[in-house]
Amino acid sequence: MDELRATVRERMLLPPGLPNPNPTKAAWQDPPHPTVADEQSPILPETADIIVIGSGITGCAVSHTLLSDQSVPNLRVTVLEARQTCSGATGRNGGHLISDCSSLVPRLVPELGEAEALKIAKFSEANILRLKNLISELGETDRASVELRDVVGSAVFEDTDMFSEAQAGLGALHQVCPESSIMHKVIPTSDAYEKYRYGCKVAGAVEQRGAAALWPYKFITSLFRKMLHEYPERFTLETSTAAKSIDYTNGEPFPYHITTSRGVIRANKVIHCTNGFAGHLLPNLIGTIYPSRGTMSSQKPGPSFPNLGGEASWTHFSRASYDSKTGVFGTGLYYAQQNEQTGDIFIGGERQRVADLLSSDDSIVASEARDNLCAILPKIFRVVEPVGEQRVWSGIMGFTSDGLPLVGKLPSEITRRDGDGEWIAAGFNGHGMDKCWLTGEAVARMVLGKESSEFPDAFLLRSERLDRCGADQSADGFMSMLGP
Repeated sequence: MDELRATVRERMLLPPGLPNPNPTKAAWQDPPHPTVADEQSPILPETADIIVIGSGITGCAVSHTLLSDQSVPNLRVTVLEARQTCSGATGRNGGHLISDCSSLVPRLVPELGEAEALKIAKFSEANILRLKNLISELGETDRASVELRDVVGSAVFEDTDMFSEAQAGLGALHQVCPESSIMHKVIPTSDAYEKYRYGCKVAGAVEQRGAAALWPYKFITSLFRKMLHEYPERFTLETSTAAKSIDYTNGEPFPYHITTSRGVIRANKVIHCTNGFAGHLLPNLIGTIYPSRGTMSSQKPGPSFPNLGGEASWTHFSRASYDSKTGVFGTGLYYAQQNEQTGDIFIGGERQRVADLLSSDDSIVASEARDNLCAILPKIFRVVEPVGEQRVWSGIMGFTSDGLPLVGKLPSEITRRDGDGEWIAAGFNGHGMDKCWLTGEAVARMVLGKESSEFPDAFLLRSERLDRCGADQSADGFMSMLGP
């Protein structure tokens, strides 16, 4: 295992670079939004008050919050996106709106205390409710296209010890947060087989009520279209405009000079919403935030599989594994939801070589990952054969050393630049949908000098936290998935 850890650490220290200009095509992005996907000013603006780098859910939330704040009615915001709008992790994920607090909070109680763990649980709950409210405020056509539906999140555990750990975690969560709109309940294994159509070994099963499923790409592009319409004089969205470097010149009204693939734009402040690619412009964060390539698919189950897309989503847990002969690592986690209109199952999960998993290149799908996903449905569910058409794509997530998002003002020792006008909201560890939006709102308020009292302190970028984080800690965290 020492050799594996060394490989993991080495991969985590590789610079992520810019997003690949030719990513795999996610089913969510087909077809691209007719106007927003390639939105771009005829000429790159010379200046903006605030530059937001990244057009995923976090960058969208930051922009939406800044533009709608009536205390700064003349604020000019520009979003820079290296590729098409929402072409990163948000436009490539599983489409789940589900909380991970049943596993996250119990781990944090001994580290942070019950009060902070409760704040994180409430933050996840509030984030899910906030997204539901935002979608309800969209126009009828956009609202229908997002396909939001309340579902019961079902989770099964193949391993008895893992299920026991999950039960203990639920007990700890309920002790910390007894009242919530996100409620968990252990259910009989017979329900897992009959109600949720699992066909794999089931040592135990849990339901999460309050969860949802949606079409993330259509949600974000609808909001960007709305912002472009409502704030034409104050907001620009610049796609195919990769931020290559940032320089700071003291004493200028717009001291930050962002060199892009289309020229230079100057700004007062810069907000990094680049997740797994954060290390490109912030090399001192390499290893603290590292990219991981996830694999997603849409598949047509056999005609006997019922359409449960308006009722359920699925998560399957088994032990992580590593084959030293092939170098293939499996996380043991699969997550799925079903399109209520077509019956297609969207399912993701990882089994690929470590060098392929710890990568920032989403232009390819590793052969092991593709073969694994294309054969996984009959291993998890009943009556899914014959499996019909399959589409597989990859996407880059951002992970942190301590498993928590990294949010706040960036000090000069991180940016390697003078000035105190750079901020970050990144590193969501594969669970961004229940954290990103309110994180974006919070960092936008921070930039405007406003308090965010409900925001978890544990997410904030503090020097003592950075002292505990780095490639060694990230490697140790990765290795912990394989157990002692």
